[in-house]
Amino acid sequence: ADGQPRGYDDWALTIHPDDLERARKDFDTAAATHGRYSSQYRLLLPDGTIRHVRTRAGFLQDAGDTPKMIGAEWDVTSDVLLNENLVRERQLSESKNAELETAKARIEHVALHDSLTGLPNRRFLDEMLAGAHDDRTALLHLDLDRFKQINDTLGHAAGDAMLMHASKVIKANARTADFVARIGGDEFIVVCHGRRDDELAALADRIIEEMRQPVDYKGHQCRFGVSIGIAANSGIDAKQLLVNTDLALYRAKSRGRNRYE
Repeated sequence: ADGQPRGYDDWALTIHPDDLERARKDFDTAAATHGRYSSQYRLLLPDGTIRHVRTRAGFLQDAGDTPKMIGAEWDVTSDVLLNENLVRERQLSESKNAELETAKARIEHVALHDSLTGLPNRRFLDEMLAGAHDDRTALLHLDLDRFKQINDTLGHAAGDAMLMHASKVIKANARTADFVARIGGDEFIVVCHGRRDDELAALADRIIEEMRQPVDYKGHQCRFGVSIGIAANSGIDAKQLLVNTDLALYRAKSRGRNRYE
């Protein structure tokens, strides 16, 4: 770097210990083939300063002379530090973008899901139905029976426990491909695709039967049921399908509850 000839040992002593093995390997490869030498490494100066250098050299040997390597070193510290800063800035930007995407996904999840049960909410249901064009879509509208009595008698915590129990029963009996949502209060919707009428009836029967079983809450045997309204697409739009399930649910409740229509 100072323009004065240096021996191999002098050269090696100036190289940063972490870069020495690689620099020597580059040198030895060039020496073995008398080829071009090209490398980049850090120099550790006596005062502890670190400089980045790029080296280019070639072998020269006159008749009878000892082989010599002649070349030059360029201080590229500024370029290296600039590049490192750019890399850090890019990584920081990518990290912030990832955090923003995570926060966005979290906000979207909260906006589309019920905070108690974790099920999709009414907004999510409406968005899903708006994009559904399958004429084999069917809806089950479920409303818990005697839920208000439990909620008023044992408190909201007991009511929440019953809602959690109900959501688990519904999810356990629905297919993985079915869409289960809590649309408010003690009401749930199950969206099914490609089910026959008898399969829909069987699903409703299973849910009703499990909901009949008492649920223990702090020593209290809580009993509640569920009424279900079922409606199939039959070429109607999603809004009318929801209306039809409401009507079917009303009939189920008016005819004795704990049943489906």
